[in-house]
Amino acid sequence: MKCNLTKILFVNVVDEFRKRRMERDISNLGTGYLASYLQKYGSFNDITIVEAGQNLDSKILADVAIVGISTVTQNFNIAKQVASKVRAHTNALVMVGGHHITALPNNLTEDMDVAVLGEGEQTALEIVQGQNFSKIRGIAYREDGKLKVTPKRELIKPLDKIPFPARDLMRLGSHHIISMYSSRGCPYRCVFCSSAHFWHSTRFFSADYVISEVSEILAKYCPKQINFSDDLFIADLKRLRKIAGKIRAKGFNREIEFRCNVRANLVNDEVASLLKSINVQKVNMGAESGSNRVLQYLKGNSVTVEQNEKAIHTLKKHGLNVNASFIIGSPTETRKDIMQTYKFIERSNLDGGQTFVMLPLPGTAVWEYGVQRGWLNDFMDWNNFEFYFEDNENRVVASDLLTREELLEILFKFKKLWRKRRRAYLLKQAFKHPRRILPYICRCLRDGFKDEDF
Repeated sequence: MKCNLTKILFVNVVDEFRKRRMERDISNLGTGYLASYLQKYGSFNDITIVEAGQNLDSKILADVAIVGISTVTQNFNIAKQVASKVRAHTNALVMVGGHHITALPNNLTEDMDVAVLGEGEQTALEIVQGQNFSKIRGIAYREDGKLKVTPKRELIKPLDKIPFPARDLMRLGSHHIISMYSSRGCPYRCVFCSSAHFWHSTRFFSADYVISEVSEILAKYCPKQINFSDDLFIADLKRLRKIAGKIRAKGFNREIEFRCNVRANLVNDEVASLLKSINVQKVNMGAESGSNRVLQYLKGNSVTVEQNEKAIHTLKKHGLNVNASFIIGSPTETRKDIMQTYKFIERSNLDGGQTFVMLPLPGTAVWEYGVQRGWLNDFMDWNNFEFYFEDNENRVVASDLLTREELLEILFKFKKLWRKRRRAYLLKQAFKHPRRILPYICRCLRDGFKDEDF
């Protein structure tokens, strides 16, 4: 097949002036999937992927025919700057995708030709092939000044049709940890998470596909750890058994460590044992709150504080390192509720974790709550959606009962608690693995302890 010579640039938008380690080390796999899909099904091979923002180098735009911009809400203002620069220097078609534009397609600017809504591989292919916008499902565009949104696109099934992301085009950050997905979507509907709105349903790559991708990563990059970045790696127990069996059969569990996300109501002895058997060293769990009333608001009736406690105990019993995340500042949450979360962390056997102030992102139930009450709208200053609450004095809040000052004071109590927990963990690891812990401590002393370390 003849190679298509159309030059394509994908830009993963980052804040270049406030780069977090989260942005430095976790590449945007989404554009990697788009690139590999265009290569396989469209023979588009002149593709470049960059991470850039305010300082996007105009030289990289030379001869580009298509520019794809991927952005999250907190960087959407920067994405608008990127689109404006592209428009000023080229005649390239500009398409934008990601959770933000999917939730708010009316945010499409004059410098953006088309928005890719939701799953983007097949949609992007049809755009790049030059199909008429009115014939492409799952996009938004403007015609005669009016926003047009086409019907939703059917999701790609089976997922195995999608090739592995083009990691050879991506900036992977540290090769010690490589991220991958074994599924898309989540079966649960937490009020703060936009995953369900974006993916609509939960789909899984087959066990054979997952094993093949792990094998490729090991052969090409020799990482120390593979992070399954799925919303919920253990969602399908039958598939988990298959993956675990194949990992052991290949001996990958003797070559590399794994990390994944779990959910308390799905954790039991079998799940913990399976994870341990494939050398999962660390799991992340969204425990969210130590108050059952608040937890019910956040996660419905799917999990309780008691289940969170039991899950931590079960995972620890099987020798797994357990990290958990918590959210404070939810609507109707009181200081007393928040202190129940604080006490939960104090008495838990967690190895580490983080506490965040609720961020009402577009596409979530909390966003709709704010819209209905008039303190959120579709055309806000997206700079005020900074992920880390303490970094922006104008950062939006969702709390009905606590001021920013009160939330900030409480948040620093949690940070102090997590630092204490982290020091205890490092001391414990120093006795167990002195050679491994020294480089980590040196890095922390050099760069300073950051929340992402916890």
